[in-house]
Amino acid sequence: MGTILIVDDEKSIRVTLKAFLELEGHRVEVAETASEAIEKLDATKFDIVLTDIILPKLSGVELLRTIKDLSPETMVMMMTGEPTLDTATESLRLGAVDYLQKPVSKVDVYKAVGNALRIKSFQDEKKRLEAENRSYMQDLEKMVAERTRELVEKEGILRTRAEELSILNNLARRVNSSITVDETIRSGLKEMRRAAGSDFAVCFVLEGEKLLEKFIYPESAGEQWKPEAAHRIGHCLCGLCVSEKNAVFSENIHKDSRCSLDECKNAGFQSLAALPLKSGAEPLGVVALASRKQVDFSKRADFLESLANEISIGLKKSMLYEKLETQTVELRRRIQQIQETETERTQLQNQLQKAQKMEAIGTLAAGIAHDFNNILAAIMGYAELSMLSLPPDSRSAKTIKLSLSAAERAKDLIQQILAFSRQVEGERKPVAMAMITKEVLRFLRASLPSTIEINEYIDANLPNVLADPVHLHQIIMNLCTNAGHAMRNDGGRLRLCLEKANIDGDGVPDLPDLKVGEYVKLSVSDTGHGIQKEFLDRIFEPYFTTKEKGEGTGLGLAVTHGIVKKYQGAIRVESEPNKGAHFEVYIPAIGSEDNKIEKYEGSIEKGSEHILFVDDEPALVDISQQMLEQMGYMVSSRSSGRDALSLFEKQPEAFDLVITDLTMPYMTGDMLAEKIWEKRPGLPVILCTGFSESFGRKRQVKDSIKAVMMKPLNMLELSRTIREVLDGGQGKHLGR
Repeated sequence: MGTILIVDDEKSIRVTLKAFLELEGHRVEVAETASEAIEKLDATKFDIVLTDIILPKLSGVELLRTIKDLSPETMVMMMTGEPTLDTATESLRLGAVDYLQKPVSKVDVYKAVGNALRIKSFQDEKKRLEAENRSYMQDLEKMVAERTRELVEKEGILRTRAEELSILNNLARRVNSSITVDETIRSGLKEMRRAAGSDFAVCFVLEGEKLLEKFIYPESAGEQWKPEAAHRIGHCLCGLCVSEKNAVFSENIHKDSRCSLDECKNAGFQSLAALPLKSGAEPLGVVALASRKQVDFSKRADFLESLANEISIGLKKSMLYEKLETQTVELRRRIQQIQETETERTQLQNQLQKAQKMEAIGTLAAGIAHDFNNILAAIMGYAELSMLSLPPDSRSAKTIKLSLSAAERAKDLIQQILAFSRQVEGERKPVAMAMITKEVLRFLRASLPSTIEINEYIDANLPNVLADPVHLHQIIMNLCTNAGHAMRNDGGRLRLCLEKANIDGDGVPDLPDLKVGEYVKLSVSDTGHGIQKEFLDRIFEPYFTTKEKGEGTGLGLAVTHGIVKKYQGAIRVESEPNKGAHFEVYIPAIGSEDNKIEKYEGSIEKGSEHILFVDDEPALVDISQQMLEQMGYMVSSRSSGRDALSLFEKQPEAFDLVITDLTMPYMTGDMLAEKIWEKRPGLPVILCTGFSESFGRKRQVKDSIKAVMMKPLNMLELSRTIREVLDGGQGKHLGR
């Protein structure tokens, strides 16, 4: 948790933000003015300062400058209710880590403070590592200087060892000029082998309990020196050197019982010196020198250990360097992650805003749909009842049937509105694309500039396609809207063609996945500015757009591509700069006979059972009761869930079926069903709703609903569903 100072001349904002942050465990102080904030900064060290830009006397930007002078490591976040590009740019240039627009939500504050604390943590860690490295380098320089002073003081004594000193210094230079561990060991081992006059040198690095071979010199010696087992601490001469933390010498390894591994003996060596590599008390590894002649390496023990010490210093430095390099890479990666997270957060915020707009539209559309469906239900119900009293071939019956068809069209339009606003998955059904295309064209003629000419060709004998009408509307509208946008400045001609296409074994160029068969082909062409060649492979990617900022989301063609692929179709584009664009969409066709949906044909199925009907719309209660009685049922009806439950509790065994509206005040349809099943488990229930949205109750409630019917109710469909439920079948279920 961090220490945070909030600076704002609005008391409500100071109190609110303080409460938000204290809930997260932060220690928070507040200041009303910049002067008060500076006093607190002089007295207390804060991790974060969250300041308003507009403050009395001294502005937030001036306060930012002062904070960076007083405490550069303090994270500063700016807030404003009137954001401008100049203030945002100046704030970020002066070192602000974030720029928030008022009013600031709890989520925004938590995210911004969390990001700032992480950035501060990374900066503090970086400074700590830099300080640690400087300290080590200073210690190293101090050690070298101290060693040099000692050598100078003992110059008289060490004159006879001038050559050894020269070798030692040369080794130190080579080792300290090396950066990586491998470079340090390689250069140090070569110099040490040359200085000692040995035939062979090998370096092991300690990892856990094992000594891992790192480098041998000369490398050609590896042909004779072949370890048969791993070296371990406490075993053989090299292992003893590490465990005892002292040099180990053997003038004749063939007679030395401590030499328990055979690789040196098999390679023909006689004598060996094992010298520890360590940093203080920390063991790093071991250097072994071997000679084919008998040599007493112990006579030069001090010199050899000095060489080993220089290698140890360089090795430790290289290890620290590699550790620091790894930490630096990790720090950069984390900073990159923070930047990517910030970008993702911005994208998610934009998506959330769009989703909230769509949710608001969906809520409004749902309410309109509910009311409009109730009106349609009354119209359709009374019309169906009227048809029952008329001869089927009479002019009046035919007129009423046409009215019912128009009402069904209105019902479909409501579902389209709901699907667009809530983005629910619509039902696939046989659709005539020509009708939807004509609807889109009527809309386009009213919305596009008069400078754009629209030419259309629609084949009169098109087969149907199995699709969601809303998806087809989206495809056509997206392609035509993009075409119109490309010609909005200079005008031009938009041509739309809808025709049948038969794909044979030769297929379609650029569309190898398109299967053989019959398709409906949609072509949309324009004479606009066209698409650059380097963009053609990316136009179907989500969020990719060539439009100016604020003019497009980059989702239109991505959505279109996704819908077409889902329908096992294909889409292709041809375009050149200044020569317009041509899109082709292939949707699999079905036979025209698949579109014969008889909503008002057939005989009504009847029964004699007792049905409890519930709806909060009095007109629907009346018409539904008449329809059910026409089918032969005994009907008890109520206009609220509470009244229906009261009636049911008086005689729970009297009813064979409950038909209830889902959306009702005080007690919804699924709540009523739960109460009914408490008294009489298993009683069949049919839910009626104006839109296909999951009612989200308990799973056992969803599983016990026998059927769900979409309003407005069709008399023939209602009669069939009732018989299916009462006769032991299943009606139309909600998706599981």
